[in-house]
Amino acid sequence: MANLIELTTKNNIAILTMNTAENRHNPAFLAEFNLHLDHIEADQSIKSVILTSASDKNWSLGIDLQWMSDPSILPAAISDFMVQIGDLFKRIVTFPMPVIAALNGHTYGNGAVLACACDFRFMKSDKGFFCFPEVDVMVPFVPSMFPIINKAIPQTFFNRLAMSGLRVGAKQLLDSNVAEDIFTNDDTLQSGVLEFAQQFNKNRWIYGQNKTQMNKQILLTMKEEDPSFIDNISKMLWKNLQKK
Repeated sequence: MANLIELTTKNNIAILTMNTAENRHNPAFLAEFNLHLDHIEADQSIKSVILTSASDKNWSLGIDLQWMSDPSILPAAISDFMVQIGDLFKRIVTFPMPVIAALNGHTYGNGAVLACACDFRFMKSDKGFFCFPEVDVMVPFVPSMFPIINKAIPQTFFNRLAMSGLRVGAKQLLDSNVAEDIFTNDDTLQSGVLEFAQQFNKNRWIYGQNKTQMNKQILLTMKEEDPSFIDNISKMLWKNLQKK
């Protein structure tokens, strides 16, 4: 069985390639992601990280609702999973090197939040939409997701996306300063992002310090607001999902 996420290195850059058709987030996905981040941190030669997808259609479609709606999954498991998502986002926004998202397909929901947690975003223009469908699937944002998203997306633009569930393409992300640049296809995207990543060769300590300070509001919200929200919403989510 193939790994959910594959780790390779090139020119002192770690490339994390999400390996399934939709790259949905569930406990197994999070565990494998964290394991790879452990390996990256242990390898002192690595200077930056690229997060991309092996799928020619999807970068990540977010939370695995099929897993979450399984009758064997209880509210406590949903609560634990939501905490684990926050832990992964916390790790990314404080990770001691740049994390760069190469969005080579559809990026929806928690996948879009994952992209926002990264330090930079690039996208290909020939295929793929970016979308927050939470308003349609009845899954609310966890409090700390708002400052995560707002560090990447201007508030007025995010407000429109969140309220409408609107799908937008690469050009709109570029025009709204969400994406650093866009490329015509996957080959040019991957080579362009690899070239961009090569400039980051600074000391890990300074990256970790600066990212922690820049993202203090995210960390504070995670600590002060997420736990009680997750505890309350997990029970409601479980009831709603069991009805479907």
